[in-house]
Amino acid sequence: MSRILAVADALRLVRVREESPAWSLLAATNAPVILAVLAEVFRGDNRTLAGTELFLAVDPLLVDIRESTGLELPKSAVAYVGDWVKAGYLVRRSPQGETEEFYELSSDAHVALDYIAEIVEPQRVVTGSRLGTVYTGLSDLAADTDPDEKAAITRLEAQRDQLQERIDNIRERGVSAVDDGRAVERAREVLSLARVLPTDFARMRTDVEKVDSSLRESIVESTLNAGEVLDNVFRGVDLIQESEAGRAFRGFYEVFLNNERSAQIDAVIDSIMERPFTQKLSVEERDELRSLMRILDESSGQVHDSMTGLSRSLRRFVQSREAESQQALITSINEAGRLAMRVGKAGIASNTKIGVELELTTRQPQSIASWNLYDPSDYRIESDLVEAEAGTIDLVALQRRIRETEIDWQELSGNINALVTRRGQATIADVLTEFPATQGLASVVGLIKLGARHGQRADGSELLRWTSATGKKRQARVNRCVFTECVPETYHSRIVGGNHG
Repeated sequence: MSRILAVADALRLVRVREESPAWSLLAATNAPVILAVLAEVFRGDNRTLAGTELFLAVDPLLVDIRESTGLELPKSAVAYVGDWVKAGYLVRRSPQGETEEFYELSSDAHVALDYIAEIVEPQRVVTGSRLGTVYTGLSDLAADTDPDEKAAITRLEAQRDQLQERIDNIRERGVSAVDDGRAVERAREVLSLARVLPTDFARMRTDVEKVDSSLRESIVESTLNAGEVLDNVFRGVDLIQESEAGRAFRGFYEVFLNNERSAQIDAVIDSIMERPFTQKLSVEERDELRSLMRILDESSGQVHDSMTGLSRSLRRFVQSREAESQQALITSINEAGRLAMRVGKAGIASNTKIGVELELTTRQPQSIASWNLYDPSDYRIESDLVEAEAGTIDLVALQRRIRETEIDWQELSGNINALVTRRGQATIADVLTEFPATQGLASVVGLIKLGARHGQRADGSELLRWTSATGKKRQARVNRCVFTECVPETYHSRIVGGNHG
């Protein structure tokens, strides 16, 4: 036992406690409320939410918690969300081209939620499935790190003999499938491993952003010429890709982008969902298993977009001369600080000349006393408003204009109802096959939304195919949804405008 190591660990943990948002979240007075709200709001597919959507989701939860528990929660949803961003529980982003801010859980919030979930519903640690996973991992590690060629060949030959023995046994005695209990155990082990991945993705994204931030700081604080700065930028892009987080993600993403491998995983998941043992899983577990690839696709896609976006913005940062302007600003601030220090040390009066000349600017200094307060009455309109004459509305042109910016719900619901009336039921893929997507992706999104509202969720998935506005062939795999009844006509009333008066 080392007393020195214990002291060092204690000091390190003190520092971590002060710096870790995950630790501060677990230690917060309102930790149960924060954790419950974040877990509920960002449940399932809600991994990224727009600001207005987040505020509308948080506000009723706070009201219910106040009324049910009597806890003091004096702030509004907007105020609490702002506090959680400052504390590091939420990450606020402003994607390019979007007019609204978006929020998502930070990597520390993921860690805290995973920790609490393990406390509330502890998983059985020692299971046959988990031990098998450990053994397989150790065996693979030993094999992949063994440089002995003879040993490698012997090992592969043994695996071949084992596989051949299994094949012979199946031919003689038939397939001996594992019992439902073992199957459920192994499925839950897979889900347990998969639940960690969103936390890993969030941590990767945070690490990449830290690398980008440090690069920008080093560029701004340096005194290099334009050519040297550009060299650093290009090296910085490579640094982002070659960082620990970048390498880890690239290894995963290369596997995930393999179409053959992805198709195999989709097929495996579809076959598993058809097995009787899946009925012994909870509804939430079946949904998790069914949407596993889609969640991985979305989470990894966000990291990939973040990495490529940072690389592009880093280049623009220099090429747009923004870096030079920030360098000049920092130089001016530092110079002003040095002058202030010099004046402070001299201890001179406020009306004493200090020998410093200020550069003339186009902005003239003014006294605060010269400012005038805003008077709303100065901008009041006294004259009467002139009522314009009513014009004639071209409904055909109006509907054409709406189709350019809005989903044509009337067309989509009509297509669904026609197919359901004729066949009795129809999937989204059936509708797209019978009625091609006239609005490209917008038609597909509209059908998915109608399916969520008026269709019935079914096991498995299906492949949707359509042609984009540019004529390119597109496809996507979604959860299978079946329409068994006609879609209510009132759903699209805002598009067609039921009252033309």
